[in-house]
Amino acid sequence: MNDKYLPPDPPSYGFTSAPPGGSQNYPPQGYPQHGYPPQGYPPQTSYPQPGYPPQNYVPPPQNFGAPPPQHYGSPPPQNFGPPPPQNYGPPPTQPLPSSPIVVQPTGWYNRNQKNKPQSNAAGAAALIFLSGGMNIAWSVGFHTYVQYLSLHTRVAWFIGAIIGGVLSCFLANKLPKKVVLCFCSLLVMIGGIVIASTRYNIKAIEASLYLDGIANGLAFAPTMALAGEVSVSYMRGAITTSIEQMCYTLGFFIQIIYVSSWSTTYNYNSFNAEQMHGVLAGIYGLIGLVIAGILCIESPVIPLANGEEQKALDLLRRLQRPYTITTETYAQLEEHKRYLAQNKDLSTSQSIVQALPAFVRLCYLRALNAMSFSTFVFYALIVSFTSSYYLSSLTWRFIAFGAARWLGTFISSFCMESAGRKGPTLLGLVVSGGLAFGIGKLISDVYDIHYVDGDAILALLCVFQLFAGIASTATSVYLSEAYPLGVKQHFIASTFIVEMLVFIIISSAKYSIQGHAIFFYFMGALYLIGFLLGIFCLPETRRTTLRESQVKFKGMMSMGFN
Repeated sequence: MNDKYLPPDPPSYGFTSAPPGGSQNYPPQGYPQHGYPPQGYPPQTSYPQPGYPPQNYVPPPQNFGAPPPQHYGSPPPQNFGPPPPQNYGPPPTQPLPSSPIVVQPTGWYNRNQKNKPQSNAAGAAALIFLSGGMNIAWSVGFHTYVQYLSLHTRVAWFIGAIIGGVLSCFLANKLPKKVVLCFCSLLVMIGGIVIASTRYNIKAIEASLYLDGIANGLAFAPTMALAGEVSVSYMRGAITTSIEQMCYTLGFFIQIIYVSSWSTTYNYNSFNAEQMHGVLAGIYGLIGLVIAGILCIESPVIPLANGEEQKALDLLRRLQRPYTITTETYAQLEEHKRYLAQNKDLSTSQSIVQALPAFVRLCYLRALNAMSFSTFVFYALIVSFTSSYYLSSLTWRFIAFGAARWLGTFISSFCMESAGRKGPTLLGLVVSGGLAFGIGKLISDVYDIHYVDGDAILALLCVFQLFAGIASTATSVYLSEAYPLGVKQHFIASTFIVEMLVFIIISSAKYSIQGHAIFFYFMGALYLIGFLLGIFCLPETRRTTLRESQVKFKGMMSMGFN
């Protein structure tokens, strides 16, 4: 075959055996020839050719492995920066917000049902305080004992309460709350049995008063601390006030009801009002013992302080219905951790210094509460009867007096999270102060012009008791949230002791008509001063966490209403 009919040689694409200038031996396009690679293979050149990269050119790496996964239905990533570091460990937990996620159920019934275990946790103390309210009423004069009672008998319950308060300072956080409430309920039951099984026995009455007073003083501080720590922010006001103030005033009212309606005919063999008092106290103690043993739930703050986080989480689970762990449970756990962290940085001396402003304010309010319950108020009620010509009408007058005090506490207890703490307190203080001046003026007329307007005194006393109850109700929730954690129970007990000392001082004073009027003038002035100072000094802690409430009690000035 003639060479001119042969196809030209292909160029030497990297084959060292190809002669230079072999452009005449190029195979035809699309027809593979024997000994030549098929079209489309990457050229492997050894010599620089025109239009091709130089000899030292490094081509990009070719990946002939499996193709990368395709994400159908989503746009390709647009981040051309360095890829983020890959973490093949467990996914990091998301930080919780600065305030707990609390889902407040709509409607009072739903809120109460969901948080019922929180009020049950300290429910045994409610029965202890119910018995204490009866003994306060008995000590200030609401009894049918026909013999003269010595000063020691009249102040025995208050002395016992002081002893119990001192003991609670030494036992703070050393014993479980369930043990304390069971023991106090047992003391109440024993005291009731002692007085119910005797007749007109002063020694037995004093023993019963001491036992009940010790039980109330010992249970007061742990209960207020427990009620504040187990309650959610939107229920703390209602729970603490209904356990403490409302139960004390209800016991006061119950004592007035059966004493005023009991026959005063002296008969040694008959069942008397004091024995009825003992029977009721025994029943309260027995029910309180059962409730404390079955329903009492410890505060989750103590296990957290001891490093037992799982136990604290289980306690929080049991404090709300349904008894399951939810995101809200974890949020509450984190809030308790923040509360502990805030107080952990405070030394004992710093905690005491921070607690002193709150202690002064709460002692002032609790002293006014004691004055509104005191023997001189009872004497004013007796003075209002001197112009009554129908002695059979005394029963409803007694009941109206007791019902007014309980009604004021009852109404304000359920307004703690709607109307707040500061507003109702200031309203109660200013109205009670004005009414106290009016009662003092009417009593002074007995000394000056020898005239008694009994109906007017009774009307003013009933309205005074109504607003005095409104003024004192918020002190229960203030006690549960004002003091730093390290000294909380000590200062709650100290506030309670100051209140008992006011009772003792007033009960020890000798009665006179002129002194009686001065007492009401003095009490009215204190109420009005408390109103003026409260505008600038009382904080509003409605629906705040314990951590936020404690911050609001720092210092003496707090002018806000929200």
